[in-house]
Formats: sequence, structure tokens, C-alpha cells
Amino acid sequence: MLKVIQIGYGYWGENIAKNLVSSEKFEFVGLCEMDEQRRQKAKDNLPEYVDVQAEYEVFLERSDVDAFIIATQTEYTFKIAMDAMEQGKHIFIEKPIATIKERAEKLRDKAYEKNVIIHCDHIMIYHPVIKYIKNMIDSGELGSILYFDISRLNLGPIRTDVNAMMDLAVHDLAVIDFLSDGKEPTRVAALGGVSFGKQEALTYLTLSYDTFIAHMTSSWVSPFKQRKTIIAGSKKMIIFDDMKNEKLSIYDCGIEVGEGNEHDEHTFSNRFGDIYTPNIPFEDALRNSLEYFENCVRTNTQSISGSEQSIRVMKILELAQIDLKI
Repeated sequence: MLKVIQIGYGYWGENIAKNLVSSEKFEFVGLCEMDEQRRQKAKDNLPEYVDVQAEYEVFLERSDVDAFIIATQTEYTFKIAMDAMEQGKHIFIEKPIATIKERAEKLRDKAYEKNVIIHCDHIMIYHPVIKYIKNMIDSGELGSILYFDISRLNLGPIRTDVNAMMDLAVHDLAVIDFLSDGKEPTRVAALGGVSFGKQEALTYLTLSYDTFIAHMTSSWVSPFKQRKTIIAGSKKMIIFDDMKNEKLSIYDCGIEVGEGNEHDEHTFSNRFGDIYTPNIPFEDALRNSLEYFENCVRTNTQSISGSEQSIRVMKILELAQIDLKI
């Protein structure tokens, strides 16, 4: 069993802790939470064997600890991760991996120097529907990808450490990176507004790639919650709606290109076929991500959402952040 320390017990930290307690892959050694109320909540909710402390430094030199699970605000994660890796601890870190690409590169370099695994919780690539879509793309069932159109909307929560794009679009950038085998965009454009404090609560991000385009809407100011991804291929099109019970709909439709006539070089016609929903067994994406991390550590295998993917994602986000301010 992988012996772990968790840092942070906020909203998402509670979910992580529940999985650590229930999973047979982990031994939950201790938890650090600076906030007194949340720390008391952790003591009340977690088994007695979990050592709950206010400062993470007390766990750094413990020889019975293999890894740190970092689930605190992004502004703090870099130092915690660097301190932990310096002591030879493996790292599971919540997205985004860092506030800037330079810090992500330093995390990668430290992981290589200390020969430890670093895994960023790009949770959506561990979702069973995304894995199903990946198989469709790799098999050629969708044909050539034409575009991604993604909406990730909530009413709150408002974060003060990052804007809506850094909070929400990072999921979608990781998915696009995963589905496209790490392709990088040739153009990045971003627009944001509706600010609370210094952070944009609504952002639009558009990317151009060599063979497709992608558009992402991220919002904390929507009257409803939406998690919808449209992927259009040259053979089929799909809608992944994570708010529905039947999450994936496959449309056997498209545009047929025919030979031209005396007036046009080509002719175009709509093709309509069946719509069907595959049976995809439920899997908990967070549990998948955590247990995949455990497997990477046990087998000394680099994570598919490790530092290299995270740096590609951070590179896009950094360019987008610059464009937001123009």
C-alpha cells in the first residue's frame, strides 16, 4: 500500500480523503490543514489513525511516507511540492500544476532529479467516457477531428487564487491534449470579463490547431450548471453531457463532399444517420486518477497527466492569460 499524506481539506480535499480511506491501494498516514475549522472537521470525519496536523513540514522527513497528495490553493502548491520532492516523496497535485509554466518546468526538473513520480489530477482524462472517446478516435470511428466545442458553467464558487479559465478550462485543455496525443495549438485567443476582485469569472478560449479548432467557455456566473463537450469528426459527431445519466450520444451524421458541376468545384450535402448511446459502465474518475497514480509509483512509470502534459497545458494557459490582458 502507498503511504500518503494529504495537504488541504477543502471541498475537493474532502472527496480525495474519502477515496483514500476507502481505497485498498493507499495507507492514509496523515493530513495537513492550516484552517482551524477545516482541521477540526477533518479530525471529526476521518478515522483516528489519520494524523491531522496544521503544518505539512512535520511530515516531510517521515520515512514511512511515500507520497504527498496536494489539494490546496494553487498559490501554495509549488512550494509544498518542491519541499516534498526534495525529501524523495512522490507527488499527486491538483490542477493546475502551477500558476505559470516556469514553475511547472521546475517541478518537472525536480521530479527527474529526485527520481520521483509527479501526477497532476487532470481528472477528466480518467473519466470512462473520455477513455471511450479516445478509443473511438484512435480506431478511426470518428474520422478526422474537425472541432471541439466545450462549455463548463457553474454559479460559483468564486475563487480568489485563479480565474475561471485556470479553474475550469484546464480540464478541457488536458482532455484535448489527451485525445490529440499532445498536439499543440498554432494560435491562442482569449477573452474574459465579469470580474470579482482581480479574477475573471467568465472566459472564452479559442485555439487553432493544424487540423482542427477548439473553443471553451468557462463560467462561474451561469444560472445553471453545464458540462458539455461537442466533438465533430468527418465521419461521426458526439456529444458528451456529463450532467445526464446517458452521458454520451453518438451521431452518425456529417457533410458529404461530392464532385462539382459547371457552377461549383464541389457539391455538399447533409448526411443523417442513427443516433445511439453506448452503455459505458460507471467509474469514479477521481478514484481512477488516484489509483492510476499509485500504479505509476509502484511500477515507476511516468503519468500520462504528469509534468510533460501539464507543461503543455500551462503553456496554453499562460499565452491565454496574456491575451486576456490585451
